Amino acid sequence: MKRKITYRIFLLVISLLPMSHAVAEIMPACDNRITWVGRTSFEHTGAVSFDWTAVYCRIRVAGDTLRLHISDSGRNFYNVYVDRQIDDTPSYVITTQGDSIYTFVFRRCRRVHSVILQKRTEAEQGTTTFYTAETDGFFLQAEPLRKRQIEFIGDSYTCGYGIENCDSTDRFTPETENVCKSFVSLIAHHLNADYEVIAHSGMGVCRNYNSKFPGWTMPKRYRYRFDMDSVENPYYGNSEWNPFVIIMLGGNDFSCGVTPDYDKFRDAYFDLLSNFNDSTTIICCTKNKNTELSRYVEQVVLESNLANIHFFACDFDEYTNNRQYLGADKHPDERAHRRLAAQILSFIKPFF
Repeated sequence: MKRKITYRIFLLVISLLPMSHAVAEIMPACDNRITWVGRTSFEHTGAVSFDWTAVYCRIRVAGDTLRLHISDSGRNFYNVYVDRQIDDTPSYVITTQGDSIYTFVFRRCRRVHSVILQKRTEAEQGTTTFYTAETDGFFLQAEPLRKRQIEFIGDSYTCGYGIENCDSTDRFTPETENVCKSFVSLIAHHLNADYEVIAHSGMGVCRNYNSKFPGWTMPKRYRYRFDMDSVENPYYGNSEWNPFVIIMLGGNDFSCGVTPDYDKFRDAYFDLLSNFNDSTTIICCTKNKNTELSRYVEQVVLESNLANIHFFACDFDEYTNNRQYLGADKHPDERAHRRLAAQILSFIKPFF
């Protein structure tokens, strides 16, 4: 039997706590003392809903306990960081499923605690809704959005698909997906930036993997608040969000031995780029050099009318030859993502 990755999954409380527990303050998830990063929907009820991968929130509490009321339409995994940075090892990994209360009891050696929760699985695993936060103490203002902000647009590589598996012949399971370990997170942490991830496995520019879901490619998905939602929730942007943009797309367009028509590819890429203006710096990346995809993307950049757009081709094959550094379904593992992040960082550092 192939060895699978072992997870310490802490589902702290799976049902409502008795009414006798001490509560000093109850705060709705939309309270401005909570800092949300990523595309979210603030409901009139005070709840916050979302499904895109890597969405995270920061909560600061003066007390000994934190209770979160969360529901999920599917089954998602979250990293929870207590009194540590998001690039550190998580304090807990929790599973959100159904409607539950999750309770965290803090060490009493310090009175004020910072908590970060980050979604590590992608949208097709379900939509999460945060309702309330409770404590036996009181809530403080969490760290606001950082000055540096990065938006990553991509596919399964960007999502950290299969990153925590150790066998490239194993099939993907949600437990092995962790965007928090992918190259996007590594880059953001290195630059001390907040980041948003607009990515979905199998998505392409003009053609998805194996031609699945025709017409529902990343340029279309990008325009919506929810990845898996209908067209009833368009996304109009966020005045506080002014990101540096890194796009890593196109591999799925060339999947299964198909080469897409260049004009169709270019027009779809231009459709995605039309969401930005000259004030935004955009890096269009490909995973490998000297491929038809890299030539396509480089030509798109040359033909673009945007002032601050650039092309960079990584050398990913260097790390994945001979089945090295691969996780589930032959996707890159943590070692490969670290090397990919280092390559991109070397190119983008002059922009910061």
